[in-house]
Amino acid sequence: MLLGSGRFLCFDVRQPFRDLQTQDADARREATSDAPPAQAAARSLFDLGTLNLGVFFKEVAASEEDPDDVGVTTRIFFPYNDEDILEGGESTSADPKEIFETLSKRGAVKQGESFTPHDHKVLEVLSSLPTFDPFLMLSRRRELEADRGVDGVYFEISEADWTRIRKPVMTRISMLVSKANHGAAIDVYQQYMSDDGPESEEDEARRIMTSAVVDSIWRGEATQGARQLIRSFRLDEAETTRILFAWKGINYYEYQYQIYEEKLKRFYRWLGSSDSMPKDSAGMETSALDRFTYRRDKARKLIRATHVKITQILKDYNAAFDAMIDEDSPARFQQFLRDAPQSFITVGLSIGVLAHTANAWEELTAGGRKPLQKSANLEPFYDFIIAVNGQDYSAERAAS
Repeated sequence: MLLGSGRFLCFDVRQPFRDLQTQDADARREATSDAPPAQAAARSLFDLGTLNLGVFFKEVAASEEDPDDVGVTTRIFFPYNDEDILEGGESTSADPKEIFETLSKRGAVKQGESFTPHDHKVLEVLSSLPTFDPFLMLSRRRELEADRGVDGVYFEISEADWTRIRKPVMTRISMLVSKANHGAAIDVYQQYMSDDGPESEEDEARRIMTSAVVDSIWRGEATQGARQLIRSFRLDEAETTRILFAWKGINYYEYQYQIYEEKLKRFYRWLGSSDSMPKDSAGMETSALDRFTYRRDKARKLIRATHVKITQILKDYNAAFDAMIDEDSPARFQQFLRDAPQSFITVGLSIGVLAHTANAWEELTAGGRKPLQKSANLEPFYDFIIAVNGQDYSAERAAS
């Protein structure tokens, strides 16, 4: 279920690497000159070849210093058999030292091999991301490519999705900038994306200024205009890039939540119905049925807490923004921006967890159409829900 439930919490870097190798083979066959095509290794995510054959995932783990302190860690899994990952393998923390020790014991690194600065940077970024979805990867591409380029196959987002993701962010930023400059609201997004010019010189000047700030914010650059916007909310200018990235991320996760909402509703309906109990419950011993019911009830409670966490953050965000735009009351949005970096992590993990859980449920039950006859089939699924939704606890602790 973990490996097959999606990109949010599980990033199989083997497939993009294989795609690059296939492209290389095709390019060599079709080459019409003596110049060799770019090799997959030069465009892969990692310099050390073995790292391109791993699977990264997020895991809930207790701190060694304090067992009550639960947090999210990043791990990498190396399968024994690349052709059948379900045969098992070894996993280790995504810490470079621990990875290298694991690979050395397996004889998977050659003498003299080591992690390059590029590999260290990629591992650092993957560990810092709340999820592995392509938007976040793409947003951090500049850091990932600090030492060399990485092929776009690792950041794949369709042009249509990219436009849909970008629109709500640009629209809201445009409203803020227009308001901050005491200008009449104009649809900067439509004018930015369109070839049609503005109707007046005043509109054109405001459009140019607003578009420049929108561009800098979207690219995550702390330009003078972006810093001025943050300063207007009496926030720390030094935090400009971090705040704007988080704000952009929250908009993105609101978009992702809308995409998953119908699937989540189907899952919630199933979890609240008698279908979430095994068909053989009548024949179960009382103690076994009690243990099973406890698992299901705990899964329900955690799912509900995760869902409430998401909806509350998004509700607060929209209420704060509306109060500023409609009522000229910026205090709530000011506080929201101040909290945005932590809220971004919280909502990102929570949506990732719910999407992860719903994907696993859909796979297990064929979207609720396949009834599960035995408790033995449902128990591992509830254990899975309880395990991954523990991430809500870590996010809640961090936000408190």
